Amino acid sequence: MRHALVTAAASLALALSFVSGARAQDEKKLEVGGTAPEGFAEHLEFVQGDKVETFSKDKVYVVEFWATWCGPCKRSIPHLTELQTDLGSRGLEIIGVSDEPVDLVKKFVKEKGSAMGYTVATQKKDDTFIKDKWMKAAGQKGIPCAFVINRSGKIVHIGNPLDENFDRIIKQTLANRYDPELMSRVEPTINAARNASKRRNFKEASSLYAKAIAENPSTLLEYSFESWRMLNEQADDTTGAKALLTSTIAGIKTDKYALIEAANYLATDANIKKRDLDAAQVVADMLKAMPGTQDDPEVLTAMAAVSAGRGNFAAAA
Repeated sequence: MRHALVTAAASLALALSFVSGARAQDEKKLEVGGTAPEGFAEHLEFVQGDKVETFSKDKVYVVEFWATWCGPCKRSIPHLTELQTDLGSRGLEIIGVSDEPVDLVKKFVKEKGSAMGYTVATQKKDDTFIKDKWMKAAGQKGIPCAFVINRSGKIVHIGNPLDENFDRIIKQTLANRYDPELMSRVEPTINAARNASKRRNFKEASSLYAKAIAENPSTLLEYSFESWRMLNEQADDTTGAKALLTSTIAGIKTDKYALIEAANYLATDANIKKRDLDAAQVVADMLKAMPGTQDDPEVLTAMAAVSAGRGNFAAAA
């Protein structure tokens, strides 16, 4: 009898382990670096735009979860529309996904008209796949929440589309320059550099920035500019700042998208207190001399920003 009870208990434990394992598999976490869940389209009603059956390797996708009642979601709509308009030709496709009734979403989208200029879908009635396999699996509870998917079908970013770094992440992903693993790896060093800067130990901060940036100067361009601003504005080391900026620009001279990022930053970033428009012009000249850029809208926009920054509004036009 005792043997039978032990056997039964063992069988029950084994069965529970299978159930637990299956449940754990079903509740697989969705994280940056993971593959976007399959079976996307079959769980959605597409309200605007073409039905997205699969994630194409020719495109970068933003799957943004939103709702008609959500204030921040409404504030993100014009920005997402602008991104789709500006970057659609480079392969960006934005899909706004709601879990509300289809008639309500249709009415909202119709009222928005051209102000909501990207694909919109809503989860099918009584279907929880999208909510479970995306938001819940990623541990996300607030909206708007955007998942950025690269051309390999990997999720490279999860966050609010209103965040200040969102546009840069999108543009770097389109240029195959965004590397979330690299960003995570250098984060401790960058934080240490920022802490050293707060203590006004600019020599240590500069060394730490350089250590991090050396891993990939093009992808980590923003931190080169952060270090430059520290030297230029806080340390009042104009010589060191100029040398850093010169070497930074030289290091990206063959990277069109890095040069575009640099030109726009140097000419327009509102946080810069001591602007170096001569350096911005060097970047613009590099872009102009690069083959195949004469009719590139992004290049022309960046060059116009530099011209406007220098007060040459005729050239900017």
